[in-house]
Amino acid sequence: MHDLFAVKYSWLIPLLPLIGAVISGFLGARWLKERSHWPIWITVGGSAVLSLMLLVGMMGQVPHGRGLEGVSVTRHIYTWIEAGSFSAEVGFFLDPLTAVMLCVVTGVGFLITMFSKGYMVGEEGYFRFFAYLGLFIFAMTVLVMADNFVLLYLGWEGVGLCSYLLIGYYYERPSAREAAKKAFLVNRIGDFGFSLGIMLIFVAFGTVSYFGRGPNTNTGVLEMAITTNVTPFQVSALGWIPFLLMLGAFGKSAQFPLYVWLPDAMEGPTPVSALIHAATMVTAGVYMIVRCGTLFIPNGLALLTIAAVGTFTAIFAAVIALRQFDLKKVLAYSTISQLGFMFAGAGLFAPVPAIFHLVTHAFFKALLFLSSGVVMHAMMGELDMRKMSGLKRVLPWTNRFMLIGCLALAGLPFLSGFLSKDEIIANVYFHSKLLGMVLLVTAFLTAYYSFRLYFRVFQGPLMVPAAPAHEEHGGGHHHHEPATMMMLLAVLALGAVFAGYLNWPDWPGHHQSLGEFLSNSPSILLSHELAGLTYGHNNLIAGAFGAEEIDKERLPSLARLHTNMMVASGLIALMGIYVAYLLHLKYRERGEELARRFPRISRVVEAKFWVDEVYQGGIVEPLRRLGRVCTGTDNQVVDGIIWAVGFVPQIIGFSLKVTTQRGSLQGYALLMLLAIAAILVIVFL
Repeated sequence: MHDLFAVKYSWLIPLLPLIGAVISGFLGARWLKERSHWPIWITVGGSAVLSLMLLVGMMGQVPHGRGLEGVSVTRHIYTWIEAGSFSAEVGFFLDPLTAVMLCVVTGVGFLITMFSKGYMVGEEGYFRFFAYLGLFIFAMTVLVMADNFVLLYLGWEGVGLCSYLLIGYYYERPSAREAAKKAFLVNRIGDFGFSLGIMLIFVAFGTVSYFGRGPNTNTGVLEMAITTNVTPFQVSALGWIPFLLMLGAFGKSAQFPLYVWLPDAMEGPTPVSALIHAATMVTAGVYMIVRCGTLFIPNGLALLTIAAVGTFTAIFAAVIALRQFDLKKVLAYSTISQLGFMFAGAGLFAPVPAIFHLVTHAFFKALLFLSSGVVMHAMMGELDMRKMSGLKRVLPWTNRFMLIGCLALAGLPFLSGFLSKDEIIANVYFHSKLLGMVLLVTAFLTAYYSFRLYFRVFQGPLMVPAAPAHEEHGGGHHHHEPATMMMLLAVLALGAVFAGYLNWPDWPGHHQSLGEFLSNSPSILLSHELAGLTYGHNNLIAGAFGAEEIDKERLPSLARLHTNMMVASGLIALMGIYVAYLLHLKYRERGEELARRFPRISRVVEAKFWVDEVYQGGIVEPLRRLGRVCTGTDNQVVDGIIWAVGFVPQIIGFSLKVTTQRGSLQGYALLMLLAIAAILVIVFL
């Protein structure tokens, strides 16, 4: 495996987007100009090809069924930091989990960069936008490929910085500036906890490496944490480390209570929304928890916290999406909700279904966001769904792609969203009926708000806004459906339909499911073994549940439960679509009348439960007042003390100047000689 071309040159995967970003950033303004997308296309495309080669090569190295030690390669590049006993390397850890994540990041990211060319044409700062995109993908690939927590943290902070730059791309708008600052500062809260967790890892284990020089060497944190000879201090540290790390994950992946930055991130260009929501930043928290599973599984309270927070966030965000009217805001709260599903799975012994849903979600959420971008182009920047209707007559192809995306998001049976979300719901229900029922209710709400959006925007009588509410594009674009954009949406639509079958092990000609491939990742393999779990070879049931030792006697009951969950979630999705059809297409007036009948509930949901206002009044404003007090204290008190202290030497100096400085050079010389004589006497005595 070490001889694989993609493994040998894996260091090019993050380096190429960085090179593209440098070229576009430094040469774009003067020379490349409207061709500034080419360096990003070429370099991100190259990274995508290498990532796919790495995935295919690793699949060829994995035997049918699970290996005993997993499949992985550690590539040491150079020693980055060395200070005393602390050492951090620039090194990459390549395993099935890395390969799958890289394909999502670079593959979907490449499609978004290609779409961006038509979307951003004519924009001021065109070169700057593409430079930021390349830098974003560079940071995310570093995060995914890192073999230690310090390098992971570098990529972690890198995607945070790039999100700030891209969300605030239209910096002349106050709303965009505020949204960028909000995203940056909210993530700093989570990242502070994450950094404390990394520090505690080093203090407790003396290393920040995942697996040292390779799995089974017991020199990395993820192996040392599950050995039997851990010290009492290490046991105590393992009680805190998962909570500190999950705080960072909640911030980066927009989970309650640190989710508030993601809806406001819609102020950036629509391709940025697609990139953040589908392939990069928000997936980082899910990836990190799955990668560090051996740090979480021994701590039952930490796992329960992750599952509970994920489940609550899923239904909380879904409820808010019910009464949002901004097209992109609906999709933003949908992302928060779907990430909640992933966290629920990761917290209840289902890392493979969590990553599986991450993969399928990348396709249909990118499809939905980019389709909304086409709508926004055609509507000259309008986003209010109340001002849209019947757009299938204006945007026939976008109508088809949006329908596919909404069907996948809603969980229509046998589309990708159904197949991945169903595994999470089944697994969560198996371990906790309460959380499983909450997710089933959330699945109904998801189907409802997805088709509330679709029926409102594309079905019914044609209604096109006479004047835009606001203009995202300085050039005033009025495109409809450019062929290149439609081709890219078609690729994403294929993924939204068929990506779910990557984890279907028993279809003809398919010898290895995504779940079986991922189970050969040392992180997932050790997590399964630590929890006493098994992952079936050709058994979707065992793979979905990740339950404790599944013997032959229990398989029939588990199979029935899984089948029942599939039927239930499928019926729930159809029910949600039908209710949306009644209230937002067939009887639209009744839908609005229903909202008016319960004004208090509608007002609370439309106000997003006033969480932003609570944060603003309870945290932001008190901190601003404290800042003004500190500034006033510094200006009036501290500066006054310094002025007073400095005034005394000034008076003394002035007095000495008046009495001693009289312009007599002979007197000055005499004083110098007397002073030298006094010094010599003191020295000799």
